[in-house]
Amino acid sequence: MPKSKKSHTIEKKKETVTQSSPKNRFTIPLNHLIAIGLIVGVALMAYSNSFDVPFHFDDRPNILQNPNIQIQVFTWDRLVSFITHTYEVSIRVFSYFTFALNYYFGGFNLFYYHLVNFIIHVACGIFLYWFLMLTFNLPYLRDEYGPMSYKVALFASLIFIAHPIQTQSVTYIVQRMSSMAGMFYLLAMVLYVKGRLSSGKGRFAYFTATGLVYLLGIFSKENVAILPLFVLLYEFYFFQNLTIGPKGKKTFLTVVSIVGLLAIVGLAVWGNRYYELIIEGYKIRDFTLSERVLTQLRVVLYYLTLLAYPHPSRLNLDYDFPVSKTLIDPPTTLISMVIVAGLIGYSIWAAKRRPVLSFCVLWYFGNLVIESSIFPLEMAYEHRLYLPSVGPFIFFSLVAIWSLETLRKKLVLGKPHPMPGIPVSAGRKR
Repeated sequence: MPKSKKSHTIEKKKETVTQSSPKNRFTIPLNHLIAIGLIVGVALMAYSNSFDVPFHFDDRPNILQNPNIQIQVFTWDRLVSFITHTYEVSIRVFSYFTFALNYYFGGFNLFYYHLVNFIIHVACGIFLYWFLMLTFNLPYLRDEYGPMSYKVALFASLIFIAHPIQTQSVTYIVQRMSSMAGMFYLLAMVLYVKGRLSSGKGRFAYFTATGLVYLLGIFSKENVAILPLFVLLYEFYFFQNLTIGPKGKKTFLTVVSIVGLLAIVGLAVWGNRYYELIIEGYKIRDFTLSERVLTQLRVVLYYLTLLAYPHPSRLNLDYDFPVSKTLIDPPTTLISMVIVAGLIGYSIWAAKRRPVLSFCVLWYFGNLVIESSIFPLEMAYEHRLYLPSVGPFIFFSLVAIWSLETLRKKLVLGKPHPMPGIPVSAGRKR
C-alpha cells in the first residue's frame, strides 16, 4: 500500500535527524572510504613511475632559474619580498608559494615536487566524487539520479584520476598550477553546495570558506575566475530548478549580485594588467587575435577527440596546430563553429529535460573559455583540459552506468530503466 504524504514527510525528517545526529557527524560511511581508497589506489597505479621525471621546459625559468622561490629561511621580510616580486610578474602567487615550500624543505629533489603534484591530483579526484555525490542527491535530482549516484560519482572520479589527458597536469611539475586551480575550483563548488544545504552560522561558515578557497584558486591560476559564473549557473539549474520562483528570487538575486560585484572588483584590480598582456602578447605572435579565436573553434573539438581516444601517439606536449586564417580557411573552421554552436544551443534547449547533460556541456565549453579565447597563448595544451574534462567524464559515466543498470534490470527483473532526465510519464517530478 502506498505511503501517505504525511508518513513520507515524517520518515524524511527522521532520516535528516539521523544523518545530522552527533553520533554520526564525524564518521565516514564505509562506501565513501572504499571510494577514497580506490581513488588513491588508481592514482598510485597510474603515476607510480612518474616521481623521478626531470624538470622540463617551463620548469626551468619558473623553478630552477627562479631565485624568488628559492627560500632558505622563512622570515616575514623574505615572505613579503617573495609575494611582491612574484605578483609583479604573475598573480599565481599561491602556486609559486608551493614551489617555494618544496625548495625550502627539499631543494630541487624531484620526488617531493612530484609528490605534491600527486597529492593535489588525488585531492581533485576526492573533491569531484564529493561534489557529484552532493549534486545527484539534491532534492531536484534525487529521485532520478540518487539510486545510482554512488556508482556514477565513483566512476567519473576514477576516469578523471586515470585518464591519460591528465598526465601533463600531474607529471609536468610547473603545471601543478592547472591541477591546483582544479582542486580549489571543485572544493569551492562543494563548499557552496554544502552552504546552500545548511542554515544559520553553518551556512555563513561554508560561504566564507567558499570565498577564501576561490581566492586561493585565483592566486593559483587565473582560469578559476570563471567559477562565480558556474556557481550562478549551478544555483539556477539545481536549486532554482531552472525556474526562478518567488521563494528563490531573493537567493538568486543575491548570488547574481555577488557574482557581479566580483566581476567589477576583478576588472578594477586586474583589468589593465590583462589588457596590456593581450596587446603586448600579440606583438610577438605569428597569429592575430581573430585567427586565434577562429582556431580555438577547432581546438576545443579536437580536445574532445583526445578525451574519447587518448592514444599515446595522439598525445603531445607541444602541438603545432594549424592556424585558421578565415572561417573557410580551412573549411573545418566553419564546420567547427556550427558544431560548437549546435552543442551549446542544444544544451540550453534540453536544459529542462536533461539538466545534468546541459550542465556538463556548458561546464566543458565554459571552463575552456578563458584559455581558448582572446588571450595570446599557444594554440593547444593538454593541461588546459584538466578541469573542463570533468563535464564529458560525468556525461560518459552517466551513460555507462545507466546502460549497465538497464541491462541488469532487463536480465534480472525484466523491467525498463528510463534514461535519467527523461521521465516515464509526461509530467516531470518536482
